[in-house]
Amino acid sequence: MISTEVIRQQLQNVLESTHIEGLGERQQGKVRDSYRIGDRRVLIVTDRISAFDCVLGTIPFKGQVLNQLAAFWFEQTKDIAPNHVISVPDPNVMVVRECAQLPLEFVVRGYITGVTKTSAWYNYERGVRNLCGNVLPDGLRKDQKLERPIITPTTKHEKHDRNISREEAIAEGLIDGATFDKAAAICLKLYNRAVEHAASRGLIFVDTKYELGLIDGEIVVSDEINTPDSSRYWFADTYAERFAAGEEQRKLDKEYVRQWLADQGFRGDGPPPVLTDEVRVEAARRYIQAYEVVTGRAFEADTRPVHARMTNALRLDLAGVRQPK
Repeated sequence: MISTEVIRQQLQNVLESTHIEGLGERQQGKVRDSYRIGDRRVLIVTDRISAFDCVLGTIPFKGQVLNQLAAFWFEQTKDIAPNHVISVPDPNVMVVRECAQLPLEFVVRGYITGVTKTSAWYNYERGVRNLCGNVLPDGLRKDQKLERPIITPTTKHEKHDRNISREEAIAEGLIDGATFDKAAAICLKLYNRAVEHAASRGLIFVDTKYELGLIDGEIVVSDEINTPDSSRYWFADTYAERFAAGEEQRKLDKEYVRQWLADQGFRGDGPPPVLTDEVRVEAARRYIQAYEVVTGRAFEADTRPVHARMTNALRLDLAGVRQPK
């Protein structure tokens, strides 16, 4: 794993936003910038980090980790459901097929945990026992494994994500029942595949969100998959001991940043605190560690100026020029 000193040296070499001529109109999400070219879309994973629905700043190498880890998982799960990937021309770039996104995020939970307002534990601690149509028993403790994985959808394209049940989503006209059920079945299979792989790497795959779309009427997996931004990973070897003692789990995901923000008193309301360099370096170290532990591969840090490298690689790919591996 690369040293914290190397990470610290890259605090200014980050991809905060993109403006690439000739790719059409840019659409900006919390983390990704995208450009549509006909039936293709260019997804550029920046180094921005968000939590509690707020963009907080940048983390070195974060975009590279997320993009390459998503590419790994798309390859690992393509037998379960097709995905939108066409090519990965640069560590921060994925060229994908354009699809009509379903208006829900499908959150799959195997444990009850979390600190955000849509998280299972946040709601359970406040007395909620029916979470998106899933009836939970009394007496659960934070980080406890659920009897079976549950799906707790949230809305998209709203200022703040909102928990919603299957019945509510159908009633609001967001989705039809058949599409919801097919999408939910795919998400459970994706989750179970991740649970199995994580266990082989000494990890617990806690929960995740999946985004799906339609291409010619077929459901495809889109956006990202099983990354530290969309998922929680815990270390398996200390889970039981820490759970019994009521201690926080050893985490391998974005929860470190969420918890730091919560400790500063921020949970999404008002202006967020500025991330310190120490927090940015530690977050980068954890992202890189997540990539290496999950994939079993060494992280190859690309320290070239990220925007120029990414732009050049993308132009070559779109021109049909194959670059050497």
